[in-house]
Amino acid sequence: MLAARRPLCNQSEAMTTALVHIALSAYVAAAVFFLVWLVRPQRPAAPDATSRLVSAGRAMLLVGVVLHLASFAAARAQGGIATAGLGGDEWRGGQLFSLLAAVTVAGYLILDFRYKLPVAGAFVAPFTVAVMVPAHLVQTGARQFAPSLTHSAALALHVGAAALGSAALGLAFALSLLYLLGEKQIKNKHPGRLFSRLPSLDLIDRAGWRLSVWGFAFLSIAIATGSLVSKESTGASFPLQPKEGFAVLAWALLAALIQARLVAGWRGRRVALLVVAGFLLLVGTYAGLFAAPPQASTLSMLVPGGG
Repeated sequence: MLAARRPLCNQSEAMTTALVHIALSAYVAAAVFFLVWLVRPQRPAAPDATSRLVSAGRAMLLVGVVLHLASFAAARAQGGIATAGLGGDEWRGGQLFSLLAAVTVAGYLILDFRYKLPVAGAFVAPFTVAVMVPAHLVQTGARQFAPSLTHSAALALHVGAAALGSAALGLAFALSLLYLLGEKQIKNKHPGRLFSRLPSLDLIDRAGWRLSVWGFAFLSIAIATGSLVSKESTGASFPLQPKEGFAVLAWALLAALIQARLVAGWRGRRVALLVVAGFLLLVGTYAGLFAAPPQASTLSMLVPGGG
C-alpha cells in the first residue's frame, strides 16, 4: 500500500513544484510591468502604452495566483499547511509564507477591481516575489500538528481566518504607507513621480479603512478559533505567550481604531498611523511563532491567535 502511494506522492510533488515555479515567474513578470509603469514618465499623448503595462501586470498577477492556489490543491497529497485540520500532520514555515503571499495577491486583485489601485500593485508584486523566493528555495524544519488536531474544523477555520486577516491588514498597511507618503509630498509642495501615480488621498483612506475592518473581523475569528484549537490540543483555552500577546494587542488597537473612526470621526494620518502600528504588532506575532523551537510546535504555534 505504501509502495503504491509513493509514486502518487512523487507525481504530486513534481506537479506542485512546477506550478509554484510558473506562478513565481508570473509574479516576477508582474513586478517588472508594474515597476516599469511606476518609474516611467507619464505621457499624456500616449496613454495606451501606460495602460498596457498595468493591464499586463494585472494579468500576470491573476495567472500567478491561480497557479499558486492550484499548487496548494496539488500538494494536499503531501500534507502541509493546506491540509491543516484536514488530515495533515505537519507544516513548514515556507508553506505558511507562501499561503500568505497567495492570499495577499488575491486580495489585491479584488481591491484593484473595486478601486483601481495599480500603484499598490507596484508594491504587492515585488513583495510577493521577495516572500516567495525564500519560502520555496530555503528549506525549513517540519513542525508537527498535535495529534488531536489532525482532523479539526477549528484548526482549518483558524488558519483560513488568520491568513485572510493578515492579508487584509498587510494591504491596509501598504495603503497607509502610500497615504503617508502622498500627504508628505503635498505638504512639502514638491510632489514626486510616485505622487503623480497616486489616486486621491480620500480614496486611499476609504480603501484602507475597509481593509482594516475586514482585517479586524478575520483576526477576531482567528483569535476565537485559536482558543478552541488550544483547548483541543493542550487543554488550556488561552495560555498567554508573547505571540498571543502581540495578536491581542493588534486586535485591541484595531478595535480602538474602529471606535475612533465611527465615534470621533478620525480620518487620514491618524488612522494610517494606527494601521501601521497594528500591522507591526501582527508581524510580532509571526516572529514569536517562528522563535519557538520546531519540536515545541503545536497548533498554537501555527498562526496568530493560537493558544
